[in-house]
Amino acid sequence: MRIKIFYLIATIAIPVFMFAGCGGDGGTTPVSGVSRGVITQMGSVFVNGVEFSTTNATITMEDPTETHGLKVGMVVTVTGSFDDGTHGTASKVEYADNLRGPVSTVDTRNHTMTVLDQNITYDPVKTVFNNFSGTGANGVAPGQMVEVSGFNAANGTVQATYIERRLPNWTPSTTVELKGAITSMPTTTTFTINSLTIDHTGITLPDGTTVGSFVKVEGTIPALTGTTLHATMIGSHTEGPQASEGERVEISGLVSNLSGTTFTVNGTTVNAGTLSLAGVANGVKVEVEGTLKNGVLMASKITVETEAPPTTLPAAPTAVTATAGFNQVTVAWGAVSGATSYNIYWSTTSGVTPATGTKISDVVSPYIQTGLTAGTAYYYVVTAVNSIGEGPPSAQVSATPTSVPTVPVAPIGVGAVGGANQVTVSWAAVSGATSYNIYWSTTTGVTTATGTKIAGVTSPYVQTGLTASTTYYYIVTAVNAAGESAPSVQVSATTSAPPPTVPPAPTGVTATGGTNSVTLAWPTVTGATSYNLYWSTTTGVTTANGTKITGVTSPYLHSRLTATPTWLAANTPYFYILTAVNAVGESTPSAQATATTSATDGVALYGSNCAGCHNPLATSVKQGRTAAQIQAAIDSNTGGMGSLSGLTPTQVQAIADVLAIGF
Repeated sequence: MRIKIFYLIATIAIPVFMFAGCGGDGGTTPVSGVSRGVITQMGSVFVNGVEFSTTNATITMEDPTETHGLKVGMVVTVTGSFDDGTHGTASKVEYADNLRGPVSTVDTRNHTMTVLDQNITYDPVKTVFNNFSGTGANGVAPGQMVEVSGFNAANGTVQATYIERRLPNWTPSTTVELKGAITSMPTTTTFTINSLTIDHTGITLPDGTTVGSFVKVEGTIPALTGTTLHATMIGSHTEGPQASEGERVEISGLVSNLSGTTFTVNGTTVNAGTLSLAGVANGVKVEVEGTLKNGVLMASKITVETEAPPTTLPAAPTAVTATAGFNQVTVAWGAVSGATSYNIYWSTTSGVTPATGTKISDVVSPYIQTGLTAGTAYYYVVTAVNSIGEGPPSAQVSATPTSVPTVPVAPIGVGAVGGANQVTVSWAAVSGATSYNIYWSTTTGVTTATGTKIAGVTSPYVQTGLTASTTYYYIVTAVNAAGESAPSVQVSATTSAPPPTVPPAPTGVTATGGTNSVTLAWPTVTGATSYNLYWSTTTGVTTANGTKITGVTSPYLHSRLTATPTWLAANTPYFYILTAVNAVGESTPSAQATATTSATDGVALYGSNCAGCHNPLATSVKQGRTAAQIQAAIDSNTGGMGSLSGLTPTQVQAIADVLAIGF
């Protein structure tokens, strides 16, 4: 089933949510609650139109191996308080994916892929693709391990909002994971989640497991296109957010089980009360706000975000034409409302039908059929397809290919759309053309003589590596064996700057040991606004097992373990990694750097020789004294310091080092 997503964002009812405790100054008292939806922006976390501060929040990633943190596109559950309609404070942010497994098929034309025998749909504009070599779904290939986050439809399809490649690629021993509703009554050894069979031989199912139970399954699959998952773990799983009675709840997801004024979103029952349900239907994506009462979300606002799935077959295409060319025919037709793809049926005998014709599947208008016999008539009908099925055929059209090429006409329907350091140029197919040329310039009035030529292109053509905020001008010509057409009309587009991304991992990190301290230094990372340091006294430090120090700058002196006067130990190796941070998120870590502190313990020397007269190191009245000043006082027996004449110059320098660091 293919689902076409339209982001209409049409709010159908907007009663104002009443916050408790409004004072006379117009302020509001924060209201505790839960919000589940897609992260649309980072910095803080933006979910369902509310910016949640995460300064003191606990971030929980279901998979402990995930070190990248939260990302735009992930579906998360935020627990905390709502300060007003657009701001809140998070105490906890939880992320768990829908499934993790290998891609077995990918269809970029229809924006679908198959993972663990589950149908995944994505939006080429809205869905976030992370860690792939190509742009969007262009970098997705069978055999890659992916993590998918999104919304479960009632028919088992997952509408993906975030797809990330996980390395290494899949092997038969790779652990995969799937969360979903059981779709067949479990036997002693198997059950199904949609079309995937789960073999749970030797594993006891959670109490009460039956058809409709939502479970989490981990295991392996023996083949990339296999339809059986051999489970190693099965547990109960809750799809919706967990909120307390009376709490505010905001939730995004797909409608199912619509009956009267109630429906289900992500496992949560919603009561619309007196609100309008215009546009709400099973399979529609909605955002619902309200409060929880007896386990039911009593809606105060419902926003429709996608168009409902079709309920009838599409109509027959109209305005179908067939135009002859050199050993080819171009078939064109008008768009059919609700259609997601089209099929062509052809024959060299009149009266072609879907039953008698040769089928060409999933075509777009105009479609050029090449390699035909000149002087022979070809007959065509076209059908439209949607998720319900295939509609009736169009009226028949025909054309007879020619044997002599003629120069094609100038392309029409040329358009240019600017993007991040790129422009996409597109045009309608020209009958008889075998290829196309683009001519471009940054000055208006581009011609085939003045423009820079890009030969042998196809529509759409993406010109990359361009300068941001610059207007580019284009014309297109059609080419065949007879020559090159006249140019199209000029079109233009202005590029934009690339969207912000997480900065790259820092490089060139160095660590230099000193007296009860280590000095870290690194080159500036482009795009970083701050840095985090993670350290350990054991090699193999990661962001998960290291002690984190936020907001460090280069060079950074690491001299204390905590906020109390506990200094780095002498003659001890310390291990470090560094990450770069900006508003989008935190980078992957740098390579590990290590250094060993000096064997001379300045803290211990100060404590045994100086603290009795000058206070402990943290409050010493001699902070900032240099080695030369200390040695002079010893030499002149100032205040009886001649008693320290046995200290070596190295020991005196060590005491001066820790006094210079201060506390």
